[in-house]
Amino acid sequence: GLDGWGNRAALTQCCMPAVTIPGLFAEQVARNPEATAVSFEGLSMTYRELDEAANRLAGLLAGRGVRPGAVVGLLVSRSASSIVAILAVLKTGAAYLPIDPALPVARIGFLIDDAEPVAVLTTTELRHRLDGHTVPIIDISEQADPEAGPQPLAVDADGIAYVIYTSGTTGTPKG
Repeated sequence: GLDGWGNRAALTQCCMPAVTIPGLFAEQVARNPEATAVSFEGLSMTYRELDEAANRLAGLLAGRGVRPGAVVGLLVSRSASSIVAILAVLKTGAAYLPIDPALPVARIGFLIDDAEPVAVLTTTELRHRLDGHTVPIIDISEQADPEAGPQPLAVDADGIAYVIYTSGTTGTPKG
């Protein structure tokens, strides 16, 4: 019938295998480990260095209970470290919630209350912006226990990578 003539079986097949951002990144690291991956204000990191730094931070996050499907806030300034943090969160299977350090305290509070991150990654300099919140705070400069080793987590290709909020100019911001 029509299903056979229209080749419905081919139309309903997935055309691409399920991939994840960490998986695609790992392929790039394998292809070009010594190529520059990130450069910012005179500092640069190769793909291998970025991968190693992100793995260490991902190990710390996993050790603190960050799991696939969770949300982790990122209250960091734009820097190479912010890229390490994003990649580390994605390697745990969690989604990241960017929190601009320039936001008013009330807006930061709204994002934390609404998105309910399991933790917020930040720096020593920005930690005070989270005063009064009960969310666990993890300093981006902390390192995982090297003895713990990597903690591979099952990252779902259908999972959420990040949560971004509307400006809220026409009402309550929505994630």
